[in-house]
Amino acid sequence: MRTTLRRPVESKLTSKTDASVPSPFVRVPARCLCRCIENKGSPNVPIFRTLLSGDPMNAEQKKQYQEDGYVIVDDAVDTDMLQPLLDAARRMKAKVRAGEVNVFTHWTPEKEPWGIRGILSPEFNEPIFAEYLLSDSLMKYVEPMLGKELRLGGVMLFTTPDEVDWSGGWHRDFGSNERDGAYEVEMEVLNRPNYGLRWHLALVDDACLQLVPGSHKRYRTDEERECLLNSRHKDLSTQQVMDLKAGQTIFWQGNTVHRGIYNAKPERLSLAGSWRQETEGDEPQKVDERYKWMCADSVRAFLPKKMHGYYDRWRALQLD
Repeated sequence: MRTTLRRPVESKLTSKTDASVPSPFVRVPARCLCRCIENKGSPNVPIFRTLLSGDPMNAEQKKQYQEDGYVIVDDAVDTDMLQPLLDAARRMKAKVRAGEVNVFTHWTPEKEPWGIRGILSPEFNEPIFAEYLLSDSLMKYVEPMLGKELRLGGVMLFTTPDEVDWSGGWHRDFGSNERDGAYEVEMEVLNRPNYGLRWHLALVDDACLQLVPGSHKRYRTDEERECLLNSRHKDLSTQQVMDLKAGQTIFWQGNTVHRGIYNAKPERLSLAGSWRQETEGDEPQKVDERYKWMCADSVRAFLPKKMHGYYDRWRALQLD
């Protein structure tokens, strides 16, 4: 097992294209705290459970995740699975670009794909993505964080347009919550319990994600407010590039101030995924447009049986 604590490089990459970026993950309701070690940091950071052994993160890595909002590791994917995942991602992107499959795709204004959903659907017919989500290499990080009672989260492919540079601009993954609230309003959102774990797996070298370490725990600065609301493609003095090598995984907090820079070259192919802790008391809600495809009976039938229970927990909370 190899894990890595790395200091990301600062960046001056910019993009001129303005667009709004929806979160790639299923929205997480804030209810029902689990039994955990006391978290002396922000309550919105998933905290490490006491009930499970075999946690691959050391104390320094846990501290980095809680304080900086991210940690990069080398061994959250099986080495013999990385190339098949890359091959499947390239087949999937080719099908989308050729117009053969379009389950739910995020497009640039020039009609270039930058985010591809539906990768668990039978339309793409790539079962390796579900196998990866259930793999021991990934679960050894997920279960110490969230426990064994899980609910299926989200998974998608981030890629670069082939012909144009593109960027979503600075944002926090606040969903429908207030994005220009007073201190009390923003801190209430940031301090809500978080029952999900998200990550990016780089299938090729990937330096597209930029974030501001520690910004998930505090109110925005004046400079950040300007970039979040007005100058969304201007560089921040505190930004850092998450410079991932192929096979590395970054576990990170969506409440950090962050952006993605999708330049046409070099190619980006990264899996963005999440698992959700199962909690009681969550009420069914209207299904998000981005996830309607997951409600089809054919999707459940395509998934491995081991994933059916996790899928069913998610499906039970979706109102068509």
